[in-house]
Amino acid sequence: MRLVLVALLVLAGLGCRKPEAVAAPQARLIVRYLDRDAALDLAVAPTEGPWRVMNAGQWEPLEVRWKPGPPRIGAAVVGRTAPDWVLLEDPAQDTHRVVMRGPGPEELRDRNQRMDPDDQEALAFLGILWALGWARW
Repeated sequence: MRLVLVALLVLAGLGCRKPEAVAAPQARLIVRYLDRDAALDLAVAPTEGPWRVMNAGQWEPLEVRWKPGPPRIGAAVVGRTAPDWVLLEDPAQDTHRVVMRGPGPEELRDRNQRMDPDDQEALAFLGILWALGWARW
């Protein structure tokens, strides 16, 4: 019984320690898709060289434009929609899996399908006029 109590106290003490300080990222790469963005924070600034992105199972070159100054921030635009994550390969050939930010396709679909009440009323009025015009023939 005492051993269990001591073990619980030790585990509780380890769980209550202060979190370790995380170094600020030295570089950030933002990949912009049509619907969402993917942001990759890097602890070390990347070396110069080509980046690649996985697109439909194939590695394709990624044109990254870096802004001068620390921290180094780069951006790239990709002309197709993406899943909830994307694979990037840096110049050192390390692969990074980046989770997309922002609303997903389902949320965008639901948001885009909602109509303004005034638009619904106008559409209903046009429907009634069309039905009355069709009934006269």
